[in-house]
Amino acid sequence: MTTYYTIQSVAWETGLQAVKDSINFPTFEEFNQHLQDGIPQNSATVRRRYGNLIVKRLFPEHSIDGLLSRVWRTYRDEAILSDLARVLTLEAEPVIARFVIEQLLAVPPGTIIEPSAIRDFISAIYGSYKHDSYGRIQGAVKHMGLVSRVNSQLITQAVPRPSDAFLILLYARLAPTPRIVRVSDILASPALVGADSQTQGYPFWKLLGMREEADVRAILRDAESAGLIARYAIVDQLEQITTRYTFDDYLAGAHRL
Repeated sequence: MTTYYTIQSVAWETGLQAVKDSINFPTFEEFNQHLQDGIPQNSATVRRRYGNLIVKRLFPEHSIDGLLSRVWRTYRDEAILSDLARVLTLEAEPVIARFVIEQLLAVPPGTIIEPSAIRDFISAIYGSYKHDSYGRIQGAVKHMGLVSRVNSQLITQAVPRPSDAFLILLYARLAPTPRIVRVSDILASPALVGADSQTQGYPFWKLLGMREEADVRAILRDAESAGLIARYAIVDQLEQITTRYTFDDYLAGAHRL
């Protein structure tokens, strides 16, 4: 039987600010010390816990040259940072990821998520209802832009198509050097190797917040038109793309749609 850890606060804004701060430090050790000292909590124990959670979620490489730091250094784009942070956070938090996949992305935008659905989900995961997890799930998905709160109701939201974050992850994970990639492999591509093993079955494009495979194909068509990939074609009944850059060159050029 799968054992799930208790949900902790997502500390969303604190985590995003940590990524922005990270580019100002020469080493990860110095940045990590700043993170532990600078989190706005009175208790050193709480600051340490939050700092460890932020590192686990947003700095899995334990490096200031990890994905999010490199992307922020290059793009300085809040939307791209938020989209990528959503993926890395969900990869590290399997309960929240499962809730997103099964409860939010499985229904259309504009759907009301009833409190009973959240309570039932938590009870099914943990074997009993946990009030803290109820609040933390709601806070997490709201901060990530997956739901909004209107008149005390949670309503699912459509995430603006995360084209640039998707292409960055495509190059980072599936095509670090120019190559042919089958679209079926993109659609089935699992979460980051090294992420929590319970989230590795979730395609990264869904963790970005996209609901339909058609959205992935639309981004690929747009990327071909913009010259960000070399080719998108069906060859011998096989749908595939040919990438144009190495991942390092893609970032160095600050390419975007």
